[in-house]
Amino acid sequence: MRLRVKTGFNIRPMLERLSDVRTLNPDGSISSSGFGHFEEFESYLRTAIEFEGKSDAFVRRIVKKAIHAEQRMNESRFIEHCKRIARIEIEKDQKSFKVLFPIWGSIGALSGRRRWGDVSITFNIRKNSSFAKKATLDRAEQWARHRKKTSIDIENFEDLPLALCTVKGIDLHDAFEKAEDAISKELGLYSLIASRGKFIFSSEPDKPINTILLAPHMTVHDMTGAISSDIFWYNKWPASMTRKTHSEKELEKIIRNVDHVRVRLRNLPWKDQAENALLRHYSAFSQCDLESSFLDGWRLLEAIGGHKTERSEVLVRRAAWFFEDREFQYEVGRHLMERRNLISHGRPVKDKNNESLAFQMKKFLTPFLHGFLTNPFHFESIDEFWSFCDLPVDRKIRLRKAYLLDCGSRFRREE
Repeated sequence: MRLRVKTGFNIRPMLERLSDVRTLNPDGSISSSGFGHFEEFESYLRTAIEFEGKSDAFVRRIVKKAIHAEQRMNESRFIEHCKRIARIEIEKDQKSFKVLFPIWGSIGALSGRRRWGDVSITFNIRKNSSFAKKATLDRAEQWARHRKKTSIDIENFEDLPLALCTVKGIDLHDAFEKAEDAISKELGLYSLIASRGKFIFSSEPDKPINTILLAPHMTVHDMTGAISSDIFWYNKWPASMTRKTHSEKELEKIIRNVDHVRVRLRNLPWKDQAENALLRHYSAFSQCDLESSFLDGWRLLEAIGGHKTERSEVLVRRAAWFFEDREFQYEVGRHLMERRNLISHGRPVKDKNNESLAFQMKKFLTPFLHGFLTNPFHFESIDEFWSFCDLPVDRKIRLRKAYLLDCGSRFRREE
């Protein structure tokens, strides 16, 4: 169980202040000297600790319990309490859930079963099973109660195919977050491949770039099909969405390319980072706000392009390396970098080109991300991959470097 304080954080002052503003009473109750203090401390400590492989909901619950475990704690005691509580939650409170996601635009593309970590995904579930009948009935009743409170309007909403995620969680929030991450990784594969090389501008603004999307009304159920809570999750949904259709030949090619990337992921030395990149790619290009889509695309480039301290020019150069017209694409990357800087500093260019920026960002990312996910030259580490991207473009310079390395080998009698 890997749980640690993130590099650069010093949680000691926060733990000391926490001890000063609340008192743990002998009967187990808590007295507080100020309103809202606990939320602030919980928020900080969730940010300051890293709990590998756990959802935000899981970490929130662990931190909330840990800060009530002892009146005065140092860093090591706080981490001990977090680990102890986590073990109890996993061993005693964890149970199985089923999470249902309506899928829009997936005709012919998604089928069968997939597994991401400990989440099992089944596409196009049988509607005549006892689970499906109960779940469908409960979903319909819930939707009828809440539909007028939302602005969601999807044609033939009830007819959308459902993806079923089976997952274990300490509560329904933990289960939903784990399931959403898993299915977003799966759809991330298709968002990378399905429109690769084809960037078609829609005739109306505020439409997501992805052609396969998680539709609203996502629900968590117990194993019988009964909804676990009246809570349901939904995302912003645009009006008048048009499904993109593919010929049978195009669909076969998409599925073949997706499977190729999936196979390459299995033995990737940086598999965790790659799966996270898929999740972020889906999330970035499934948004209706295309400025946010562009910015999240840039953040994805930062995540896969180098270490946290890497300069933006280095990221742009590495991504441009994967294009034949590298010099031209480098200038495209410089343009995207400048727009990102302007938006981040509150000085966006006043024209209606968010759609153009979002599509340019996706196009610029695609070859680099594809190489990041497939590791075509079998590099042993992510740093080797980045070093490859830093090689000179000029062939004569690369040959000269190879000659010098060969000379070194001969000098050391390594032939």
